[in-house]
Amino acid sequence: MRRLLAITACVLVLPATTVYGQAKNPLVGAWKVTEIANPDRPPLTNPQAGLYLFTEKHYSAVRLNGTKPLPSYPSNDVATDADKVAVFNILYMNTGSYTVSGNNLTLSPMVAKSAFAMAPGRTLQYEFMVKGDVLTLTQKPTGPGLKFIRVE
Repeated sequence: MRRLLAITACVLVLPATTVYGQAKNPLVGAWKVTEIANPDRPPLTNPQAGLYLFTEKHYSAVRLNGTKPLPSYPSNDVATDADKVAVFNILYMNTGSYTVSGNNLTLSPMVAKSAFAMAPGRTLQYEFMVKGDVLTLTQKPTGPGLKFIRVE
């Protein structure tokens, strides 16, 4: 009977140790953009909407850059060319897979608003730090610094 209990305990503990012993990926979740710091410009500390989603292997990034809101029009059919250009210039969007090595994040876009951004082999490099519910990304070698708060 003791042997059966010991074997049962080992069978139950081993999977728990394997699953819970692995380091959890701190990026997984939904992150709201709270600051955009572009080089040579003051940081936007109250940016427009932006949301980044990370699963175990994939990400999706959408944000509105700048301080001006999107043009208001009832549909794409009635938007002027100027309205469409304004939206294109404000919108940042890409999605794909990613890898993490230490505090380095490599994004590999598969879909983006511009063809150059999703060219085969193109990657974006960031250093990241997660402290509580705050994520900081700094693009390398140069680029924007982004701050987020976890929303999920």
